[in-house]
Amino acid sequence: MPFTLSSDGAISLFEDILNRGLIVRVKATGSSMSPFLSGGEILTIQKVPYSSLQIGDLIFYKTREGFPLLHRIIRKQQEKDMFILQTKGDALITMDEPTTEHDILGKVCRIEKSLAAGTTKHINMESPYWRSINYLLAVMSLSKFKIHYILVRNSLYSSCRCVIKKVFM
Repeated sequence: MPFTLSSDGAISLFEDILNRGLIVRVKATGSSMSPFLSGGEILTIQKVPYSSLQIGDLIFYKTREGFPLLHRIIRKQQEKDMFILQTKGDALITMDEPTTEHDILGKVCRIEKSLAAGTTKHINMESPYWRSINYLLAVMSLSKFKIHYILVRNSLYSSCRCVIKKVFM
């Protein structure tokens, strides 16, 4: 009989493993992080100090509804004694609800992508090169959100909606 976990069960298991200082390897699914993640990649996730999280990092966290989600940090601010993070999927127009450091399960530190030739590409997300790329992707994602927001508020949006959707989606 196959073993299945509920969303709550999976989060509890991930949380327990990561809090023990171990790593979790999961297969990426979904399209919210496209084109950076197209699905099928193996992600290595580990717990890191919240203060070390930076704009551009891919984090694995639980939403207010208790669902696991993996998106990119596009804003980070400290309020009193707590970090508040704003995340967004690269392929999405809107931002996620802000999340606190208490809901973060871990950070993607390594990505394994299968290539057409049967080889695997290993991406060290901690390298200066990938930190820079991820920061730029976060800035672009935030800019995309801001431009879309301005256009929606403008009266021209309804007449140009199909063109805007093609450009931003």
